[in-house]
Amino acid sequence: MTRPFTSSSPAGLEPPLLKARGLTAAGLAIVAATYGLARYCFGLFLPDIRAQFHLATETVGLIAGSSYIGYLAATFIGSWLSTTYGPRLPIILGGLAATLGMGIIALSTTPLILAAGVFIAGTSPGLSYPPFSDVIVRHTESSRQNTVYAWINSGTGFGVAIAGPLALYAGQDWRLAWFAFAALALMITVWNLIVLPPPQPTRRQRSIGVPTHVLMRRENGPLFTAALIFGVVTAIYWTYAVELLHTLTDDPQAPILFWIILGVAGISGCFAGGVVDRWGLRRAYFALVILVGLAVASLPLLIQAPAGIYFSAACFGSGFIVMTALFGIWSMGVCRDMPSIGFGMTFFLISLGQGVGPVLGGYLIPVFGEPNLFLAAGLLCFSLASLAPGKSYAPTNSEQA
Repeated sequence: MTRPFTSSSPAGLEPPLLKARGLTAAGLAIVAATYGLARYCFGLFLPDIRAQFHLATETVGLIAGSSYIGYLAATFIGSWLSTTYGPRLPIILGGLAATLGMGIIALSTTPLILAAGVFIAGTSPGLSYPPFSDVIVRHTESSRQNTVYAWINSGTGFGVAIAGPLALYAGQDWRLAWFAFAALALMITVWNLIVLPPPQPTRRQRSIGVPTHVLMRRENGPLFTAALIFGVVTAIYWTYAVELLHTLTDDPQAPILFWIILGVAGISGCFAGGVVDRWGLRRAYFALVILVGLAVASLPLLIQAPAGIYFSAACFGSGFIVMTALFGIWSMGVCRDMPSIGFGMTFFLISLGQGVGPVLGGYLIPVFGEPNLFLAAGLLCFSLASLAPGKSYAPTNSEQA
C-alpha cells in the first residue's frame, strides 16, 4: 500500500482509531458547512434572492465575485495562522465566519448587506480547510492519512446534497433556509472546538516567517500549474452548466435536480484515499482527468436526454470532489514539512482559476457559443495529463497489498 506522505509524529504517540474517527467526522462536517453551504449555496438560491432585491446582472456578478475574493484572502491567512498558532484557531474562525456570513445573508435588507454576508461566508473555507492538512499529518496514523483526508474533503458533496432539496422546497422561504444553515454551522463549529486537539506551538512555529522557500521548490511547478488550470475548467462547468440547461431544455426542475445529483455524486469523494492507496496518485490522477474532461465536454451533446444530463452531473460531481482530494494529497506529499502552506497555495490557485474561468467564459461564449466552450474546457482538462505527479507517487509492486 502506498503512503504518499507520512506523519512526523512517533508511532508511539499516534492517537487511537476512535479519536481519528472523531477528527474525521468533525472535519467532514466543517467542510460541508463552509464549502458546501457557505460558499457554493448562494448560486442555488440566486433566483429568489435576485427577485427580492431586484438585482441587475452586473450586481449579481459583483456579489458572487466577493465570495471568491474573501476565499482567496482567507486561504493565506488560514495557512499562516495554522503554521503559527496551530490548526484549531483558523478552523474555528472559519466556522464562525460561515455562521456569521450566512446569518447576515438571512437578515440582509439591502444588496450591500447581502454582499457583506456573501463575502464573510466566502472566507470560511479559506480559513478552515487548509489547516486540516496539519491536523491530519499531526494527529492521524500515517497509514490512514489518505483515507481520513478523502472523507474530510467529501464534506463538500454532503453540503451541496443537503442544500439541493432545501432549494427545491424552500421557495420564498429562502431566508429560513439560510438561518438553518447558519445554526448548523454554529453547532458544527462548537463540535470542532471540542474535538480538535488544543494548540501546542513549537519553537519552529513561533519563529517562522513567510515560508517562500517551500513554495519555490521545483517539484511544486506541475502541481501549482495543474491546480490553476483545473480551477478554470471546473469553474466553467459550475458557472455555465445550469445556464446551458435553461437555454437548451424546457424543464424548470432539471437544474435543481442536476444540482442535487452533483452533490450526491460528490459524496463518493470519500473513497479517494482508497483509490490512491490502491492505484497510486499518478494513475488515479490520470483516470480523474479523463472523467472530469469527459463530463465537461459531453454535457452539450447529452443535454437532450435527461439521463445524459444527470450522467454528466454524476461524473463531474464525483470527479471534481475526488480530484480535489488528489490535489490535497499531492500537495501534502511535496510539502511534508509545512503541509498547510503547500495545501493552502494549491487550493488558492484552484480558486484563482475558478475566478478566471467565468470571466474568460463570458468573453468567449458570444464568439464561440456555450457548447463549444464546454468542448474546449474538456480538451483543456485532458491536457492536465501532461502535468501528472511524478512516478515516485505510484505504488511499487512491493507496496501493493
